[in-house]
Amino acid sequence: MAAKRLALAFCAFSFLQTSFAGFERFWIFSKDANTQVSDTWDSLSDAEQIALIKRYQSLKEIPSEQSVSLQQRMDWFNQLPDAEKQRMRETWQKMSTQERRDLAHRLQKAAPDERASIREEYITKYLTNEAGSVH
Repeated sequence: MAAKRLALAFCAFSFLQTSFAGFERFWIFSKDANTQVSDTWDSLSDAEQIALIKRYQSLKEIPSEQSVSLQQRMDWFNQLPDAEKQRMRETWQKMSTQERRDLAHRLQKAAPDERASIREEYITKYLTNEAGSVH
């Protein structure tokens, strides 16, 4: 009999611990996400709201010359065979941010016929290091 009461008490206690977790989602008077966003927005000053809008727009918009350059690079990459694309991805992931900038700068200054050898240089550097470190 004591074991039944103990089990019943344990179950009741467990139910009470878990039943109210996240209960505010079901409470009719709780605020929804849109209300919370509106409250947060309303709590910002006018200057903060303007700064936030400008920041969002600057993140969203790419200058036209960058857009054209990006589109050209994407077109070039999409024309590569799948194996070459994978090699480029693996190399890019192994490079640091500074090395990526250096590569981009070298490719911009290089003649079109030199670019393939520069890319191959970087691919060889990073994929050869990987193959050597595996064994």
